[in-house]
Amino acid sequence: MGANAFALQKVPGFEATDYALLHGRVVWVGEHAATDHPRNLHAPWWPALPAVHVGPHSPVALQVGAHLCQTQVLPWLAQQQPLGGLLPWLQGGALPFPLEGARGRLVTLQAALRSADLAAIAAASIALLGLGPGLTPSGDDLVGGVWFALRLLIQPQAHAALAKPFDAARESILDAAATRTNRISAALLQDTLDGASYRVLHEAAAAIAAQDRPDTVAACTRLVQLGASSGADMLAGLLTALTEFPIPSDPALP
Repeated sequence: MGANAFALQKVPGFEATDYALLHGRVVWVGEHAATDHPRNLHAPWWPALPAVHVGPHSPVALQVGAHLCQTQVLPWLAQQQPLGGLLPWLQGGALPFPLEGARGRLVTLQAALRSADLAAIAAASIALLGLGPGLTPSGDDLVGGVWFALRLLIQPQAHAALAKPFDAARESILDAAATRTNRISAALLQDTLDGASYRVLHEAAAAIAAQDRPDTVAACTRLVQLGASSGADMLAGLLTALTEFPIPSDPALP
């Protein structure tokens, strides 16, 4: 870290975590554990991330891969280990307290995704922020997974008609996160909404897009092992958005 060490400050209220503030920015500084995330102050994303090929046909590939994941990979995973966090919801299973009480909010998010109304999806996402215990609550992680997927499906950088609504939705979620969840989770959520998250989430999306079952099994297994339930919740959000959101029209069109 060098000179950066002198600029680091504890995050108020989270002094015992592996996060700190560097010139006001939340960064990961843990010495005895590893996190492959862009906020890792030591070596963010090394080696380079796997590519999720984004092009006119990638939304179709992502959605086909997501259906395969739900019908083949998740049942296999459920036999190997209990599916944590909000992931059992995708298979109609019961959720632990207090997550079961949010089932109605999950159904609202699902309906909003089907409508392809980004403002409605944002409102449904905001209702889930702060849900659940932990440094990054389950609701935050699921919302991150949803918008990570939407960025891949919509490709706002190439889709002029959806770029402004996407940015407006993103801003509304981040504004709400400032008061609905803790500072660290809000920072990590911002990264995920910007398409930058843990390596294992990028690997899972790349494997799903490639429709490679062995790679998807391996990548999703690594993802669900992230944190107490963070990876499972991100995967739940990723798959929900990929399977429910209708594929946008050709991004090459105005």
